[in-house]
Amino acid sequence: MSGDRPGRRREMAVLASGPVLGAAVGVVTNIITSTWNWWLFSSLLVLITLAAVGAALVPGSDRTPVSTDDDPPPHRARVNTLPPEAAVFSGRQEELRRLVESTPELSASRPFVCSITGPSGSGKTALAVQAAHRLVARYPDGQLFLRYRSHSEPAGRLSAQDVLASALTTIGAPAPQTRFGVDDMSGQWRSAVGNGRFLIVLDDITRAEQVRPFLPNSRHAMVIVTSRRVVAGIDPDLHLEVGGLTRDEACSVITAVLTRASHDIDTSVISALAEIYRLPLTVRHVADRLITAPDGSGLRSGDGVPHRAGDDVNMDPFGWSVTALDTRDQLVFRRMALHPGPHVTGETAAVLAGIPVEEADRSLNELHRRGIIGRPDPHGYGVHDSVRALALRESELHDSSSSRTAAMRRLFRLTARQLALANAAIGSPLVIDLPADAATEPDVPTEEKAALEWLEIYLVDFRAVARLAVDEEWATTWQLTCGLSYFLRIHRNIVQAEELNESSLHLAVTTGDVLGQGCSHSQLGVLHRCTGRYRSALGHTQAALGHFETLGDDRGRAFCYAELAVIHYHLAEYAPARNAMERAVTLHGRMGGLRGVANGRGTLGLFSRATGDYAAARVSFDEALGIYQSLRNLRNEAWIRIELGTLDRLLGDYPSALDQFAAAHAICSDTGDRSGRAWAERETGITKRILGQYADAQALLEGALDVFTSMDSARNAADARVELGSLYRSMGDLAAARRHVTDARDEYERLGNRRGTAWANIELGVLDLREARWQAATERLEQAGRTYAAIGDRSGAARVELESGRLALARADPVTAREHLQRAVSAYRDLGTPEAATAQDLLSGL
Repeated sequence: MSGDRPGRRREMAVLASGPVLGAAVGVVTNIITSTWNWWLFSSLLVLITLAAVGAALVPGSDRTPVSTDDDPPPHRARVNTLPPEAAVFSGRQEELRRLVESTPELSASRPFVCSITGPSGSGKTALAVQAAHRLVARYPDGQLFLRYRSHSEPAGRLSAQDVLASALTTIGAPAPQTRFGVDDMSGQWRSAVGNGRFLIVLDDITRAEQVRPFLPNSRHAMVIVTSRRVVAGIDPDLHLEVGGLTRDEACSVITAVLTRASHDIDTSVISALAEIYRLPLTVRHVADRLITAPDGSGLRSGDGVPHRAGDDVNMDPFGWSVTALDTRDQLVFRRMALHPGPHVTGETAAVLAGIPVEEADRSLNELHRRGIIGRPDPHGYGVHDSVRALALRESELHDSSSSRTAAMRRLFRLTARQLALANAAIGSPLVIDLPADAATEPDVPTEEKAALEWLEIYLVDFRAVARLAVDEEWATTWQLTCGLSYFLRIHRNIVQAEELNESSLHLAVTTGDVLGQGCSHSQLGVLHRCTGRYRSALGHTQAALGHFETLGDDRGRAFCYAELAVIHYHLAEYAPARNAMERAVTLHGRMGGLRGVANGRGTLGLFSRATGDYAAARVSFDEALGIYQSLRNLRNEAWIRIELGTLDRLLGDYPSALDQFAAAHAICSDTGDRSGRAWAERETGITKRILGQYADAQALLEGALDVFTSMDSARNAADARVELGSLYRSMGDLAAARRHVTDARDEYERLGNRRGTAWANIELGVLDLREARWQAATERLEQAGRTYAAIGDRSGAARVELESGRLALARADPVTAREHLQRAVSAYRDLGTPEAATAQDLLSGL
């Protein structure tokens, strides 16, 4: 909006240049032709001026638009998760028009909120989806359909945390690792959406608390919510209440469906049915049934049942349609309702009904053909809540309690086996070995990328089955919860994984299942470690190790030793960390687990580098790199290349370091690893700072910090802040440097990361030195020195000696300065790093 914006100034410059350039070209043209032609001169003047206007104002010019508080961002990755729009949509034209033509007030400061209410089966979702598809052009940054499933079975219902985690992942901003409360996740959502033009559909809500976390701080967004009743606290800008159709509207829906299917039915049949059935759910089913029963048989009772208002849907036509099914199809219909998730596949229907998959597929196709169930996406069949309720009532009438229980047990076993196979495909560090209990193995992708996509599609289903197993107190629920943990962790659904594993641990303790206790404790240990709760992580992992030791389970023991090593590393306890990792490597080697050996070697390299043994670190990293390359494990190859680049940087080989970081960055870009890419950029930024390339370093480090912050990767963000502090100090901005380093130190202290805290204290001490705060600098350096001595970090200890020498020089204390600098020279020479020359130059100047 400001007149001096760079983009606006460029537009004005181009516009102003048009007439001048046109006149110049006209003059030159007339000179060349040796004839003064006023018509030619004027034409060239006009044409070139118009071209300048087009270059300045037409979209697609090479300038980058500058957004303001009133304008949405110029570009954002397009996201669309809307279900397909209905091929036949009739009877809601006025409501659809009001939705599509509604516009927010220019003075609004929040998104435009529309509420659609009505009883079950009244077509609320269909109306919302139909309108959303027509509004795509108005909201180009993203259209998200988020379903709460509030009226499904309890295990299948989604919380605000569930839906937020999914939405954050969908738009490329994974849900937090360390702060997973609704308020924190909502803040991250609003930050990610920003001022963009987003359309968000929240389906099947019952409380305002399900809506508020999704409301962006922008008037450029629109939120459509559907609910059975008016929900207090939403305060919509537009409220649409839908119910039964009129007789004419019902006739139009039935006629439109029949016309599309090329069926010609007697209008008297259509009119008679439209007189009875008015809710869109039953009207649509009546139309589908007419295609298979043109005379309308089986659709009208003797007395006729009028349309009923409220939530009491007239399900008679569905009931009559089910009665007309053969025995097998009725069985599949009843049993599929026991599945708590949104997708029913041939495999799940087969195990629930206790029949072969081929027969289950045929039944699902028949149910779909008769309009009893739907297919909302290519990944399975869906059941409307009211139809599911009918199926459950049928199951209670025709199936014994024991047969329903047996069906659910089969579902639990199938899901556990599916998760075990998927974990093996995606490289989970702890795969539960579950034998198949059926002649046919589940159809699970075996390639890593495909398996990850498959897990993403069916996550809601698997999580619902796991929660159902918890509710049913299935003895081996841990097979499900542990099978889900790794994917939930990389998906950033930490809170859900923790809740599920705590429940399964309780069941395993109650039943005395030692293996279940070991697996549940081990997963809880990882989850606590990922969220910075190192001491509790240590307790869980040690408990798991004890259970695996009792069972003689080498795979479990190796997993626990590797986890203990990482926890001790974060606590800067390097001796026990090395001991635990060496045990893990030995066990993996004994079992022939190359990936486990490579993970261990790479982590041992970290320990060696942290304690200043750079030669041993290189040997470990090289061994790990060779194994990862033989396994074609690209993501871990990138990790090792970053570690090797860091080692090269510490040793002063900056060209080699930059080459390693570039190779890692390319791999992470190809594999979609945002964290790895940011890590490579951070390390490149550090190297650029050392080389004095401050502008490049600033862009790289700030970009990395933004990514780590958006992913809530606390320790990585703290590392980036310290490096930014060093950069700003080098650039002379001491205030910015102190702000970044102080924030980093606070985060390290919260995480219990002693090494990071010592590093931040050194940087703060150097800033104190620059500002002549001698006492504060002395105290910080002494504190860091004590920490490095306790954890055995030779590189950190050498840095303390160097900075203490500089401090003594600033305080005109040459004797003390000489003592510190001599120790610094000796330490850096042992490490083989270029800082030895720096310390020697200072020493020579005394």
